[in-house]
Amino acid sequence: MDQADSASRTTETRASAQGHAARASRSAGGARLARLAWYLGRLRSMGPAEIVHRVGEAARRRAWARRPIGWETRAPGDPAPLPDFPELRRALAESAGLPGVRRSLSAIEAGRFHYFGRDWPAPDFTGPDAGAGFWFHDPVTGVAWPGAGVPAHRVDVRATVEAPDGSGRPGDVKFVWEPARLQMLHPLAAACAAGDARAGEAARAIVTSFSRVNPPYGGVHWFSGIEMTLRLVSLLLVAAASGPEGLPPEERAAFRRLVAAHAEAIAAFPSLHSSANNHRIAEGLGLLVSGLLLEGAAEAASWEAEGRAILEGEGERQILPDGVGAEQSLTYQAWTMEMLGLGFVLARDAGRPLAPALLARLAAGAGFLRAMLDGAGRNPAIGDDDEGRILSDGLGREPRYVASVTAAIAGLAGRPDLAPPARDPHPRDAVFGAPPDPSPVAEGRQTFRQGGYTAVHARIAGRACHLVFDHGPIGYLTLAAHGHADALGIWLSIDGRPVLIDAGTHLYHAGGAGRVAMRESLAHNTLSVAGASHSLASAGFHWASRADARLVAETEGEAWSVTGAHEGYARRFGVAHRRRVARDPTGFLIADRLDGGRGGLPVEIRFLVHPDLAASLQDGVLALGDASGLLCQIVPPSGFETRLTAATAPGAAVYAPRFGHLATAHSLVLSGTLGAADAHTRISIGAS
Repeated sequence: MDQADSASRTTETRASAQGHAARASRSAGGARLARLAWYLGRLRSMGPAEIVHRVGEAARRRAWARRPIGWETRAPGDPAPLPDFPELRRALAESAGLPGVRRSLSAIEAGRFHYFGRDWPAPDFTGPDAGAGFWFHDPVTGVAWPGAGVPAHRVDVRATVEAPDGSGRPGDVKFVWEPARLQMLHPLAAACAAGDARAGEAARAIVTSFSRVNPPYGGVHWFSGIEMTLRLVSLLLVAAASGPEGLPPEERAAFRRLVAAHAEAIAAFPSLHSSANNHRIAEGLGLLVSGLLLEGAAEAASWEAEGRAILEGEGERQILPDGVGAEQSLTYQAWTMEMLGLGFVLARDAGRPLAPALLARLAAGAGFLRAMLDGAGRNPAIGDDDEGRILSDGLGREPRYVASVTAAIAGLAGRPDLAPPARDPHPRDAVFGAPPDPSPVAEGRQTFRQGGYTAVHARIAGRACHLVFDHGPIGYLTLAAHGHADALGIWLSIDGRPVLIDAGTHLYHAGGAGRVAMRESLAHNTLSVAGASHSLASAGFHWASRADARLVAETEGEAWSVTGAHEGYARRFGVAHRRRVARDPTGFLIADRLDGGRGGLPVEIRFLVHPDLAASLQDGVLALGDASGLLCQIVPPSGFETRLTAATAPGAAVYAPRFGHLATAHSLVLSGTLGAADAHTRISIGAS
């Protein structure tokens, strides 16, 4: 290389480095602004008592961050035999032959770990680094999350990116947390309980690896109480499968030490006030599991008692009397019910059952979830869904998770009539004693007045139709973290095929403006005034303003109707949106109007349509079909213009078919002027 070339290369390198530094600086500035917006949004949801609590919590976090990180700072664990969980061991052994368990066992043996549609590097859990590259791997950017060198409470889990941007920041924290839930231990525990010694050895190696590279309280995996609880459930399954003396004494001591470290962190940082949602239920389950696993230890009884009190209290608060989950998300409701149900099973098997009122509330919840399932056992994607599970068959997705939890609670409550119409076989069937047979859906309408939903099962023109209408609040408590701005929205499936769908959940902290847009009402099957959302999301889990709908009228009979309303447009436009959904001779009628205004306002009635359907527009009428023929037609109100954007067209609407993935969908927008007179949109069902 000559001198000129060397100088040129040096200049290019310097310019590249300066460009990278500039991008990193801009990105860091953006991250700081995003954090500031997050904190301002969070502050908006707090009252005086919570602010006082948060100040004290911040002081405790600073104190914990100054504590030494490492196992050597903790007292050694007790090597005595572990408690016995014979019923859980029996259920695990019964699950060992399930297809999902077998698939996961094959993948684990081959070193293939796949989460959210992404691959992780094949780990060597017994190697020199004990699989550290696996535990801290970020599959979005390839960078490593902070480990034991950084106190857990100094890890910034919010400054994440959707895609690499040159800043060195990782992708959404959900990705790194997923494998650290240790749910790959679930199929291994099932195989171990069935007598597979190699599976037991593999499970022990994974536990040892995680413990070795994740000492308390350093790194990203000691940040969240939910994540700690899910690890505790995984450890519980290993203990149950192995039996009281299945682990060598030194491993039993390390096991107890690991459990205690989790329990102490969960107890120290409770989710209270506006955060007392599913997080609080998870903490209750984590403390109950810790108390049971550490039976006889100094703090075990108090942890168990606190866990029991949380589960019993929060179960009745977060599942409303009519069975609707207060968070207004079907999958989060199933998630909380699975936690509550597992706590009920464990306490019962320990001879110290939880309050019967909790089981009654769980049964009500199963009744609601069953109403939200179509004949194929699938539910509309209402509210957030991050694919969280409590009991897992390993590494696969679970598209009929809500149906599976419904079956589990049907078994726990001794109510075979609550069994879903269809579900996939899963280990939770054996754990909860789920009914073996499905229970077909019956035609009819169910309105859940406290939670704010109407679900309809109807056979029209020979087709099985399932329609859901939302006339309830956005979410739970002042934060309403997992609800969407779907007030007065509808969802529709026909013959088990999704037709009118939801935008879904793409990312959490890394979602940015996309996360906000997919939560607001323009991404849902409802009406917008002048292109505005009826509720304004200020960040990924916060609202600057929110419109809680309410039920205002019902009529019974064959030509039933249900009417809901909300005031989300009152401050900006002086009107209230009122929507009536009714049965008509050919299908369903949607009647929208704006009350309180002095004249007509420009509106858009939006529908998001599943991309797998054939969609065509003729004379303003949208026809939707599949291989069986015409499924339905959507006829706009008189005088409204119709715009169809196909899923394959430029500018197509986006939706998330699963967490971390985006796709495009068909979108139908009916635009016109609306005042106090009803605008009628008809959904006519096609003959089978």
